[in-house]
Amino acid sequence: MTYDDDNNAAGSELDKDLLPLNILLHCRTVVEGKSFLTTGVMTHVEGELFEVEVHEYEQFELGETVKLTIYSPAGIQSMSSVVFAKYEGAIALLQPPDLSKRFKERREHPRVEIAGNAHIVQVLKDSGEVLPLNQTAELIIQDISISGISFSGKYEPHFAAKSKLRANVHIGIGFSCELEIIRSDRQEDGVLCGAKMHVLEPEMLRPLRALILRQQVEKHAKTRRDLGKKRIFNG
Repeated sequence: MTYDDDNNAAGSELDKDLLPLNILLHCRTVVEGKSFLTTGVMTHVEGELFEVEVHEYEQFELGETVKLTIYSPAGIQSMSSVVFAKYEGAIALLQPPDLSKRFKERREHPRVEIAGNAHIVQVLKDSGEVLPLNQTAELIIQDISISGISFSGKYEPHFAAKSKLRANVHIGIGFSCELEIIRSDRQEDGVLCGAKMHVLEPEMLRPLRALILRQQVEKHAKTRRDLGKKRIFNG
């Protein structure tokens, strides 16, 4: 067995000891702030955010550090968090950095739908050769995560699976990245691709993560607004 095999085996054994993160979903959750304490229900646990449904959501301040006590089927779980947003009967909280030491999540980085475009600027050959591209057609971004992206556009041979490309992405913020095409689906009007993404400028990871978090919050807030309207309509 190689060194890498030993590491992978150790990682697999470690994963077996971790609780699935969704075990916290729908659990009674006590939120304790600096001057207020209340009990709610955990309604979302994926994508670097917790969402706790609480009637007194307006009592908490954005950026406030709080203590969470979650009464889960696997026992009482306590942790600190920070209030990231509040809306329509709920607060969104940042998951603590060490959460991955206690829980495992199905998807490492969540994807969010987002408006934007991209241009392929280079094709990266396995030999190390770099082929520049000029005047490539605009690609429409479908969704994005910290490490992945989906886009659609005019089909080109370099969109075949396993192709490696360099691109410029614009989604309200702009950055350069390298892509590896994982999925390439031909369609009547073009192609739909899914790719692994590596952001080339480390300083752009923080604004990208913040943008993804804001998109998540907007989606959750809209879902709760729509649910409230439906309840009112149904009487």
